Amino acid sequence: MQEEYEVKKIVNLPNEEIDRIQESINAENLEVVEKAFNDRRITAEDRDYLIDFYSDGMGVYREVYRALYESFKRPDRTCAFDPQTGKIDRDANGKPINYGLKAVTPFTSTRLEYVDKFNNPIYVIFPRMKKAERAVEKLESKYGQAYIAAIKKASYLLFEMEDREAFSEKIQSIPRGTKKLNDILRLTITSKYLSGVERIRRVLTENRGEIKSKFHINDAETRDRFALPLSQNEKRYYDIKMIMRQETEDDKHLNVEVQLKIQALYEGDLRTHKIYEEVRAIEAKLAKDRKQMEPVEVRQQEAKIKILNNRCRKINENAIHKYNMMVLDKARRIEDDGYRPLRVEPDNADGTYDQCRQHINKEYLVESYDDFDPKTAFSADDEINKLCFLRLIGKVDTEFDETDENAHKIITYKFSRLTPAEKERFNGINEIANRYAPIIQRKILAKKKLEPMMSYPIVSHKERD
Repeated sequence: MQEEYEVKKIVNLPNEEIDRIQESINAENLEVVEKAFNDRRITAEDRDYLIDFYSDGMGVYREVYRALYESFKRPDRTCAFDPQTGKIDRDANGKPINYGLKAVTPFTSTRLEYVDKFNNPIYVIFPRMKKAERAVEKLESKYGQAYIAAIKKASYLLFEMEDREAFSEKIQSIPRGTKKLNDILRLTITSKYLSGVERIRRVLTENRGEIKSKFHINDAETRDRFALPLSQNEKRYYDIKMIMRQETEDDKHLNVEVQLKIQALYEGDLRTHKIYEEVRAIEAKLAKDRKQMEPVEVRQQEAKIKILNNRCRKINENAIHKYNMMVLDKARRIEDDGYRPLRVEPDNADGTYDQCRQHINKEYLVESYDDFDPKTAFSADDEINKLCFLRLIGKVDTEFDETDENAHKIITYKFSRLTPAEKERFNGINEIANRYAPIIQRKILAKKKLEPMMSYPIVSHKERD
């Protein structure tokens, strides 16, 4: 069992001691890989792939940082990061502690902080390297089973069509687990707004886009969930996933998963993480023991999975709604802190400003295909709006569980304690939603056009509740 190391202790150690710790972890991981191979849980190809990562974890991490440095340069701050809660270490005055780049190791979780040209934060989250036990488990179960299922599906070419050549070609084209296991090394990069995520994508693709480059990202392999119609995103989970092909100094070829996210939505991901782990455990049990289980027990476990998945979706939807509230709050500030004090007249007869229109059109995320109702979408009559506003102004902790049975009482109490200035801010967001409703409605119609002709209607969170 590998020990968990705290950043605040690691940074006080000499470099030689940090290297010694990593060498010990390398040895443990390699032992796990060799045992899995000897037990025939993984293939020789799997073993070679894992050895490339685990024989020199520190060297591999340095290569990943080098690729980041070419795109973002040196970070303004390097913080210790808790991947379970999203919290960072702070000093006695509540200020983030800057531990420096010495904190970035394969056995620590850190967050590198940057600021973009619009003065918005960009966070690069370096989690711990995936342990060998988990990598082996994924190769053996998730990807190994998928590979076997694909072979069985292709077998009709051999047994029914009697086309051995076609069967052989098909088998060669089926990706092995090592082609899919891309998250032994992984990065999450968050931006405040959707446009920031798109800019990061362009930077990474342009800087890493050359096939001959040492760090290569092929845009054709990128999966963009923001571009999907709602019917193809049932969990309401949004990110852009890229695979960076990395060639190291000793000619190893490694894959690094890079996830680009909106910060507000990433905070929702943190709340769903434990729920998804519970779902994964139940699914694994069903896959292993279904034949020995009573039918009633199978139905109970399947129902529990459905309940947990619905809970995750609700959390994700609330995170999206909070983000949209933030987008509208920015438009409110543009008006109230910029144009109105200077007595700048609106650009349009409906009282709207072009800059606010452009901001909302660029940043707003469509939540459902229902016609946008500005009178209810961000009103104080809806508990979700209360929750999202409390999160927006920091009155509710990031870890607050809105699915808890006591959540309603807490939300009601905290919202009733808002100051007059906070209430005015909330009302200002609602007014912006009313004034710029046509912009949001056009975004909804544009998103709806992406849907296939035979898709099912999408129900909003308000109708479900």
